Amino acid sequence: MEKKTECEIVQDLLLGYVDNVLNTESKKLVEKHLLQCSNCQKRLEEIKKDINENAETQKKEIDYLKKIRIKAKIKSIFFAILIILTILVGYYLYKFSILNGISEKVSKKFESENFYIETISNAGYEEDGLFINKVWYKDGKCKEISYIETEDNGITQSFNTRYSKIGEKEKYEIVENEKKVVKTMYPFENTKMGIMSFPNPIFPSNVKNYMTFRLGAPFFTKISTDNKEIGREYYVLSLGDSKLWVDMETGLPIMSFGYSTQTQYYKDTKIPKKSAEGICQYKYEFDIVKDDDVQMPDFSSYTVENIDLFDK
Repeated sequence: MEKKTECEIVQDLLLGYVDNVLNTESKKLVEKHLLQCSNCQKRLEEIKKDINENAETQKKEIDYLKKIRIKAKIKSIFFAILIILTILVGYYLYKFSILNGISEKVSKKFESENFYIETISNAGYEEDGLFINKVWYKDGKCKEISYIETEDNGITQSFNTRYSKIGEKEKYEIVENEKKVVKTMYPFENTKMGIMSFPNPIFPSNVKNYMTFRLGAPFFTKISTDNKEIGREYYVLSLGDSKLWVDMETGLPIMSFGYSTQTQYYKDTKIPKKSAEGICQYKYEFDIVKDDDVQMPDFSSYTVENIDLFDK
């Protein structure tokens, strides 16, 4: 077996020398030989160049793999967001369809020029009884009566009767016990929607609210169904602490909760003393109103008082 030359021994040690893993004696041998041998110096430079090139290649491969991972992660996040948005849009459209359907049904119902609406609600903490509001409408003419009905021997606290015409700005209020008619001029015309007593903002009373309802209501209105209370399925629309039951077939309100909660406070404080949650039942009938129901009576024996709200 031939004995290795010093150059061969040093070249075998060069890789360890570059990696700085040689013991002290081997390192001194390599460094001493390199001072005298140009061939081994050249070989050392080649090894260093190869190592640098390999390191650069590895770095590029690692950077490439990192980019692939980042792209894959971004793609996963994008698809997750897309799935969530699809679910949210689908849920929005589902609620929009229900609420829009309710609005369309109500609009269709009240294309009628003959209907009667009755609402019954608690009178609040200041009154012991039920607040009842009745509206008769026929061919643009309207009569409205409001009163409180108590349970004490059926005694009722009556309010005044009001007459109006759609498209006009006057309202006539009859004060029977004073034989007086109060004619009030409003700065806006009477509208059919304005006499329906629907709880807002579920059923809007003007174009601005109508657009808000159509586009915005699905965001803040919770929708569920129930059938416990009236023997058939109905929608339960929740808006904050307020709830509204809606007839699925007609779209008309059945009962509302919390739209007019009243709170009485201790004097000069914000501490609640007494509270009454607003609860209201609704009743509707169509094509039963007669001309006599909405005809204004003869005011010739009454004193007429004029109020012009344009001057206010």
